[in-house]
Amino acid sequence: MLFATMAEILLVGRGWQTRALLRAQLIEEGLEVEAFETVGEALATAENVALGPSLLVADLSSSKEPQKEIERLAAWSGQVPIWIIAGRGLLADPQLKGRGFELILARPIDMGQFVEQIKRRVRA
Repeated sequence: MLFATMAEILLVGRGWQTRALLRAQLIEEGLEVEAFETVGEALATAENVALGPSLLVADLSSSKEPQKEIERLAAWSGQVPIWIIAGRGLLADPQLKGRGFELILARPIDMGQFVEQIKRRVRA
């Protein structure tokens, strides 16, 4: 079943506390947000809508399979803007660069500044 639209922002990350905090802050700013534990869950949802999200933010810093998730996200980079949050080890991985991701950030991030960046990007 195809839905007409979905949330403006899809959040992905294994850390439920960070995911919940970021989601709550973005909702407080008036944005529509859906949060998922895995890239697979987010992309399965995105496949079932006619009009996709304005932004997908994936925190891969605690991913069990970062290379697999990078591949899946890279396949979607032409369809939706994707921001990656990476730990220092993953940030140095050459497979992360040149994959069409709009923004790659290193942990730790300032949550307040990050929310502002997302707002500017989605409302641009």
